[in-house]
Amino acid sequence: MPLPLIRLSISPTNGTAHHGVMAGTEPLTVCATHATDLALIAENTAHSLCQSCTRAWLILTTHPHPGGEPDLRPAVGTGKSATAHRPIPGHLLGYCGNPLDARPTSARRVCANCSSLAAALERFHRLAGEVRVLFEGSCPRDEDVLWAPNGRGNLVTGHRRHAASGTAWCGTPLSGPNPDASTECAPCRRAWRNERDRRSTVLPRMRSRARWWHQRRNVETFSGRAADLNTGDVYTVSGCPDQHQVLTVTHPARG
Repeated sequence: MPLPLIRLSISPTNGTAHHGVMAGTEPLTVCATHATDLALIAENTAHSLCQSCTRAWLILTTHPHPGGEPDLRPAVGTGKSATAHRPIPGHLLGYCGNPLDARPTSARRVCANCSSLAAALERFHRLAGEVRVLFEGSCPRDEDVLWAPNGRGNLVTGHRRHAASGTAWCGTPLSGPNPDASTECAPCRRAWRNERDRRSTVLPRMRSRARWWHQRRNVETFSGRAADLNTGDVYTVSGCPDQHQVLTVTHPARG
């Protein structure tokens, strides 16, 4: 039976958390961090998540594109012959965390940090076997859940999370859901009401019009950036099997 991917940490309340499994009584992390006192911790605690484990989670949960992707890419701002990086499927992000160029690379030297995480994942799969990653199978919809601010200093006031930015609608960095909050942030509430009104009036008309569009792009792998998408383009979101379509394009400075 596949082992579930869980969160592990030395402290039950704070510190650094890792993704991993319990292989019998032995904790095993995806980033190869080893400590005998690592133990299961609850979701949405005040822990900071290991960055290597965060990228490993993307690797484990992202569905590969049918058209395939280059095995190696150069980092943004470097030449094709610069150090090559191993891309996370579906992302212009290397195993090491560096942002990557859309072009393939001709370099022979591979980033040591990318190779290190790849080796850690290979070891994890070898020791843990098949792993069950909890995933709903569609885009997360957490708009009705209030979130706690980063640092969790104020657990009384909850914030609405902006799915596009990952922060609150008021701009506050968030740490995790806080469903027990007794008060809702007023700026978040105003912004969310405006967005909800926009969705109820504008989006139905746009979706009706979009049904008559022909797909502008006919590609198996979109390897550019989101800013290159245009109205009518079809795209996928990493980790989600649903197909998405661009209804409108707005200037980033105007939200």
